[in-house]
Amino acid sequence: MSTIIAPPSKTFKDAAIAATISIIVFIGIYILLLILALGLTAILGVAGLSCMILMVSRIHIWGAFIGIGLMSIGVVVLIFLIKFIFIRNTTNLDRYTEITKNEQPQLFALLDEIVQKVGTSFPKKVYLTAEVNASVFYDSSFLSMFLPIKKNLQIGLGLMNSLTQDELKAVLAHEFGHFSQKSMKIGSYVYYTNQVIHNLLFQNDAFGSLLDQWANIHWFIKLGVRVAIYIIIGIQKVLQFFYKLINVNYLKLSREMEFHADAIAAHVAGSEALANALLRIDLANSAYYTVLNFYEKNISKAKITNNIYPQQSWIMKSIAEINDVPLNRDLPQVTLEKFDKIIQSKLIIEDQWATHPSMTERVQHLQKLNISIQQTHKDLAINLLQNSQSILQHQTEQLFAMVQYDRITEIVSYEQFVEIIQEEKKHNSYAPEYKGYFDWRHPAPIEESLKNANIDQESLFSPEIFEKLEEITILNNDITKLQQLIILPELPDFIEYDNKRVPQTEINNLLEQLQDAMETGTKALFEHEQMVSALSFQHATAKGQGQQYETELLLLLETQQLHEQNYELVQKIYGALQFTHVNTPFQEIIKYFEDFLPIEKQLKSALQHLLEVERWQTYWEAEDRVSCQTFLNETFVYFSNPEYDTKALNVLFTAIQIFEKMEWKVFFEEKRSFLQVQLPWLEKELK
Repeated sequence: MSTIIAPPSKTFKDAAIAATISIIVFIGIYILLLILALGLTAILGVAGLSCMILMVSRIHIWGAFIGIGLMSIGVVVLIFLIKFIFIRNTTNLDRYTEITKNEQPQLFALLDEIVQKVGTSFPKKVYLTAEVNASVFYDSSFLSMFLPIKKNLQIGLGLMNSLTQDELKAVLAHEFGHFSQKSMKIGSYVYYTNQVIHNLLFQNDAFGSLLDQWANIHWFIKLGVRVAIYIIIGIQKVLQFFYKLINVNYLKLSREMEFHADAIAAHVAGSEALANALLRIDLANSAYYTVLNFYEKNISKAKITNNIYPQQSWIMKSIAEINDVPLNRDLPQVTLEKFDKIIQSKLIIEDQWATHPSMTERVQHLQKLNISIQQTHKDLAINLLQNSQSILQHQTEQLFAMVQYDRITEIVSYEQFVEIIQEEKKHNSYAPEYKGYFDWRHPAPIEESLKNANIDQESLFSPEIFEKLEEITILNNDITKLQQLIILPELPDFIEYDNKRVPQTEINNLLEQLQDAMETGTKALFEHEQMVSALSFQHATAKGQGQQYETELLLLLETQQLHEQNYELVQKIYGALQFTHVNTPFQEIIKYFEDFLPIEKQLKSALQHLLEVERWQTYWEAEDRVSCQTFLNETFVYFSNPEYDTKALNVLFTAIQIFEKMEWKVFFEEKRSFLQVQLPWLEKELK
């Protein structure tokens, strides 16, 4: 079987050259620092030894400590510079399940085919894990820069449960592609050099503990250690410059290595197989964590399951259905256009600190390569495993074994899981007939001039309106991202918006254009919502219920206004209490709590209102009501110098959390109730 050869691109070569130059410069500076440290150690060692001999001969035993203190300066600096040699990075294998060729012949046959085509060595060991991931890993040390190290492979069952066999083949070929060709090996040197500097700058806890123990022997030694620390601080300032330089160059190279590994994988399994896998992985990962979050929320009820993976598949298909993503053999077929719709953004910001290109960039790169290999193994990748169901159940058991339950656990079957999720969705969503229109938009007040106007019923809830709604959602997300971007001290050279390059100098102009488009689009949607309310009023009036409809709409609008006020109050509360989460001087704490008193008064008033309105009583749980009454009925002093009153703070933060939950619940339930009332008046338009 011939080995795939994928020549590196010019951008890859340029990134490799820049990274190599930065490494060479660093090595030169490091050797110079090491020579100076050795010289300092030798000079101070001789001086310290001479002092010890001189002082001991005159029966001044404390002179020995002076000598040790002098020698400590050079020795400490030298140890600091070479301590990375003794660091070994190992992977925690507690949640990994090793498999062998005898146990899983089909999977190992696939791996055999990949490593032969890619031209790399077979993994030392193969492990299965729970998540949606696959990676090559190995225990690294200083010697791994010079000695060949056998790599291990981990494959996530959540990944195998979401890809076809051809798609898994493409993903694994990408992973092995990182180690296949000489041109890729520069990346490992850049990576380890970067790790060396990171160790010298940031991984000093064990080194600091050693210095503390040494310094506590005698105050002369402590003095020597302190001098050494000042020298080390100076060395670190030099290293910080190189850390940024090498890091930027490494990350640029890392992104190019991803493109190169993608090219190798495309030669092994085809561009389409890898692109399909990349576009589905986010969906699969989201589904996987949705299932985990469900069981995390139910820890107090001790609910578990014996196999999370059918549930992951169901959630993945549900997300696909919501986003109109077609299925093929029960797997969502996500296109690049659908992916952009799901993430709801047209903006791509080139992040110099990102280790991977964006998903859009990778898929576009694969499409340009356009390497066509027929996909013949379209069965689910999990079927490669012998006894797959028992393996999935075993991995699920391992996940739940990490949790300590205070009662006997209850098994949730697949059917029960689906029923619970559907019931929760029904309970936490508006009428499905609106097709999500009012998820983030709200009914509008009735314009007097529209009460008797002729309204084009066919234009309401048309495909064009839903396209406008989607456009506004994307605009809102991208405006938020750009607003966060422009306050950064350093802007990227360019960004991409809607597949067009925007230079740094035009970013502010783009933001203004998007804001103008947002304003225009929002106005159009509001006018649409006014017509919806007016038409509903007309239909209700024809049935003698116009006045009732208008009253209920006004009631909802009042609740919406209250919701907006309460939301602002919650933000103000969290901002005012931010100091409680950081170290703050006592006098400042006292002043902050004095400033908080008027806000606390607002909170109590708003909370009291939520508790008193009669039509909202059914929304409250008894336990929440008791907690709020405790907060309302007492006056708390949250800080008495020099200590916080932990009990009082717990009462306060519990009340805030309940208020935040209940103010949203009240608005949600009122809005849902109104939309249900409005539904009969819009039956024709919604169909």
